[in-house]
Amino acid sequence: MDEQEEKRKSGRSAYGRSIEYELSSIGSEELMPVKREGVGLNISESGISFFTDYPLKKGEVVKIYFPMRSMRMTLPIFARVAWAKSVEKRFLVGMQFLH
Repeated sequence: MDEQEEKRKSGRSAYGRSIEYELSSIGSEELMPVKREGVGLNISESGISFFTDYPLKKGEVVKIYFPMRSMRMTLPIFARVAWAKSVEKRFLVGMQFLH
C-alpha cells in the first residue's frame, strides 16, 4: 500500500458546516469581490479543507467567514490554497490559515 507522508503539524477535527468565502476577481480594470460557499470536511489550528463548486487554484488567497453563533456574527480569516483537486463535479481544497 502506498502511504503518503503526513504534512500536518496539528490534529484535525471533522467540520461538516457550510462555509462562506470571498476572493477577488479582476474585472474590467478593477478588483471585484466574488463570494462563494462550500461545505467543510475537517479543520485544525493551521487550516481547513472543504468542498466547493468553484475551481480554486493553489496559491490563491481567500477570506473565509466563520460563524460565531454565540455573537451572531462572522469572523473573517485569511487562508491560502495549499492544494486543490477535482472530485466528481466539485473541488476539494486544502487551505492554510495565514497569521
